Amino acid sequence: MGGVRRREDPRPPPGSAGRRRWVGVDVARPGAVRHHEVLILRRGRRRPAKTLGALVKTREATGTSEDAHLWAVGQALRRIKADLGGTHSLDELARVACLSPFHFHRVFRQITSATPARFLAALRIAEAKRLLLGTKANVTTICMDVGYSSHGTFTTQFTRLVGTSPRHFRRLARDLATLPLEEVLTGSVPAGPRRGPPLRIRLSGLPAGHLALVGLFESGIPQGWPAACTLVRGTAEADLRIAVDGSYMALVMSLPADAAVEAALTEVRPDQCRVGSWGPIRVQRGRPAETDVEIVLRPRRVSDPPILSVSPLLAASRRPNGTIPKMREPEPRPAGTDRWGGAR
Repeated sequence: MGGVRRREDPRPPPGSAGRRRWVGVDVARPGAVRHHEVLILRRGRRRPAKTLGALVKTREATGTSEDAHLWAVGQALRRIKADLGGTHSLDELARVACLSPFHFHRVFRQITSATPARFLAALRIAEAKRLLLGTKANVTTICMDVGYSSHGTFTTQFTRLVGTSPRHFRRLARDLATLPLEEVLTGSVPAGPRRGPPLRIRLSGLPAGHLALVGLFESGIPQGWPAACTLVRGTAEADLRIAVDGSYMALVMSLPADAAVEAALTEVRPDQCRVGSWGPIRVQRGRPAETDVEIVLRPRRVSDPPILSVSPLLAASRRPNGTIPKMREPEPRPAGTDRWGGAR
């Protein structure tokens, strides 16, 4: 039985004349066992386990609950990504993860720092970003493809999470996509307030030749405009000063300095990307509760939220610098098409 390790109970069952009895299941690695492969062998008979929730509880009992939770969340995310335009209820996702809805919601938030609904919205907008940059499909078609039935709702959501409208993002992305990330970002990240005690960010595991973007966001998803942000290179240390009180998550993404902007916009090379997080960080009267934090960078995994915010690139597009191409004017609309490029 692939992935299932059986454990022998030395006590023979009554009337078995010393025949061996196998009980319980233990999985060596998460994701190695499918639902129909989990078996409980008892008194020489095999019967399917009632639910993989039993598997999760087994791994929790053996001290590997994090692996079990990652596996459960990964199953749900694979279902979502297979049909981004579909309607995914909490009950459906919990069923895929083989957990109760209440337990699944708690585990999902613990692993991803976001609720399933917000994570789904982020995945849809991330896919919309990819389609806007990599295809010629008009905004209305992309809106429908990622699960929105209203163009207005999609545009509002996209603008709120990304920081700019779909049409402006497409022009910005196509202008900057092939430029080196370091060239675009140098001098474009806002300096932030000069007063107030700083929050020292130290990065562990920053690869040589990488640069890292560090931002303070209101949730575990890097979306919208951060409360503060900075660019880290070389020393792997930076100071952040926060002007607005609140509770924030420090989120970090690093890429090779010579990587193209497209890699940051659409995550086309996840093997090059390193991420990390720390939080929540509470700020009161401009003073962070913690003044020195260390964030360990690691490779991306399936449970990491997509990177939606493009605020540094928006700042770069507004910078009067000859190395950054100016925004192209919109091309004339062909006759017989609406404002989004679709047929009338």
